Amino acid sequence: MSGRMRIRTFLAAGATVCGLAAFAPGRPSQAPQDPSAVLPLEKTVAVAADAGWVDTSIDVGPGDELRFTASGRIDLQRGNPEALCGPEGLDLVTVDQPVPNANIGALIGKVAQLVAQRVDANSGLEIKDEVFVLFLIGPEGTVTVPFKGRLYLGINENVLKDNGGGFSVVVARRPL
Repeated sequence: MSGRMRIRTFLAAGATVCGLAAFAPGRPSQAPQDPSAVLPLEKTVAVAADAGWVDTSIDVGPGDELRFTASGRIDLQRGNPEALCGPEGLDLVTVDQPVPNANIGALIGKVAQLVAQRVDANSGLEIKDEVFVLFLIGPEGTVTVPFKGRLYLGINENVLKDNGGGFSVVVARRPL
């Protein structure tokens, strides 16, 4: 992700992380639409290991159940055979990764809701404030959405530029 990011987070039950973020992305994104208007209810999404958060273009609502099935392999450090893993990640936890109690490199998800947009007076960059929840997916996972927002998928790691490979993720959405 380009731009600057400030995040305040707190841990909720399990490996879920909630927070409020302000960031200045390199490109604009659209506000979520009415979740009931989103089709199809099943979609395959490619998640490149070096892409940061991948916008699934799936808008969700409170109570929606999302089911995930992931496959593929990623390299958390190109050229290092010890750094290859599937959607379950490597059995290693670092102090600075998006979902702190989950394996590094694991497939994770984020539901984000745009709160406000503004322009930073000093940098001139567009700042988007959002409320979000992060969650572990791994090879398979199910989550019940806590609030209306957009679904993003990513890798549980903050250093992405040396990553390679990707995951193919089938997302099945069952509305409330």
